[in-house]
Amino acid sequence: MKNALIKIQNFFVTLCMFIRHPVEVPDMVLQYRNHKELKQDIEDINREKIKSLYMDSEEAADSEAKKKAYRKINESFEKRLIFHVGFGAGLFSELDSMMEHMLFCFEHHIRFEIYADDANFSKQGGLGWEELFEPFCPINHDKLNHIANYRPTDYKSLMRHHRLWYKGYLLPGILKKRTGADYLTQDIWCMCINDTFKYHPVDIPLFDMKGTATSQFSKFGEIAICPKPDVRAEMDALIAGLSMPEHFVSMQIRGGDKCLEYKELKDAERYVEKVEALGLQRENLFIFTDDYTNVTKIKELRPDWKLYTLTGEEERGYYNEAFNRQDWAFRRKNLIKLLAIVELCKQADYHIGPNQSCVDLYLRSVKGTERYIVL
Repeated sequence: MKNALIKIQNFFVTLCMFIRHPVEVPDMVLQYRNHKELKQDIEDINREKIKSLYMDSEEAADSEAKKKAYRKINESFEKRLIFHVGFGAGLFSELDSMMEHMLFCFEHHIRFEIYADDANFSKQGGLGWEELFEPFCPINHDKLNHIANYRPTDYKSLMRHHRLWYKGYLLPGILKKRTGADYLTQDIWCMCINDTFKYHPVDIPLFDMKGTATSQFSKFGEIAICPKPDVRAEMDALIAGLSMPEHFVSMQIRGGDKCLEYKELKDAERYVEKVEALGLQRENLFIFTDDYTNVTKIKELRPDWKLYTLTGEEERGYYNEAFNRQDWAFRRKNLIKLLAIVELCKQADYHIGPNQSCVDLYLRSVKGTERYIVL
C-alpha cells in the first residue's frame, strides 16, 4: 500500500514539474553594495597589502593579506548563500565546485558561507570543514542543511526523493527562515556549472584574477584550501620522504571509476610518448596515479628514467563510492596523501594531464596553459 501511494505521489509530482519546477532560479537582480563603500574597502585593503610586503616572508604575507581582504569584503555583503560542501564526490570535485561558487558569490555581492558538518572528507560526528582545513568564511552548523541544502540533479531525475514537495519547498524554506540565508546550494548550482559562467571574463585585481572563471577560480585556493598545521606537517613529511629534485615534471594517469565517465582512458605508453615528444625524457618524473601498474609500465618501457610517486604498490584504481565506505583512518591518510600529491604537481615545472578529472581542472587553472600540458 505504501509503495502504491508513493507511486501515485510521484506521478502527480512529475506532472506538476512540467508546469513548475520545485527548484526555482532566484532573481539575480541583486542589491549590490554601495560602490563607494566597496571601493573604499578595496583601497584600504590594498594599502594594508603594500605594507605587508615589507614583512619577513613576502609570499606568506601576501597570502595572509588576501585571506583578510576576502573575509572583510565577503562578510560585508548582505545577501547570503550557504553552500553545502562535502556532498559525496571526490575531494577536488567538492573543492572545485566550492571555489566556483565563491567566485560567483563574490562577483554578485553574495556573502559566501559553508555547511560541511556531514562532509565526506571528515569523520562522522567530527569537525566537518575543520577536520582538514583552516576556516576561511562563516560556517553554518544547522543540521537541516543535510537534507534541505542539496545539489539539483538533471531533468531526467524527476523521481528523486529531494524533488518531492516537502524537500523541494518546505524544508528549504524552513532552513532559510531560521538561518536568515537568502540562497542555498540548489538555488545557484545550475548557474555555476554551465559554460556561460565558466567561460565568462573575470577581472579582479585584488586577487590577481584576469581571464575566464574556469582559468581563475583556483586563485581562491590560496584563501580556502589551507590545511591545518597537523595536516600540513603530514603532507610535508610525505613530500620530504621523496627527496624530490628542484626541477621535475609531473603527470596524472587516471584509472578506477573514471572508466565509467570516459570511453577511453589515457594509458602509460601515451604519457611516455608525450614526454619524449616534448623533449623532456631527461627530466625527473613525478607520477600521480591511482593504479601502481602505471608506474610499473613506465619503468618497463624506460628503465633509465628517474621516477617518483606516492602511490602504493598495492593500489589498483580509485573508486569513489568504495572509498567513502572506508573507515576514517584510511580516508584521512589518503586524503592527506592526495593533498601532498597535488602540492607536488603545483610545484612541478610542467604537468601533463589527461583533462579527465576535477584535479585536472584545478591544476590546469593553477598552472595556466603554458605549464599545463593536455595529453
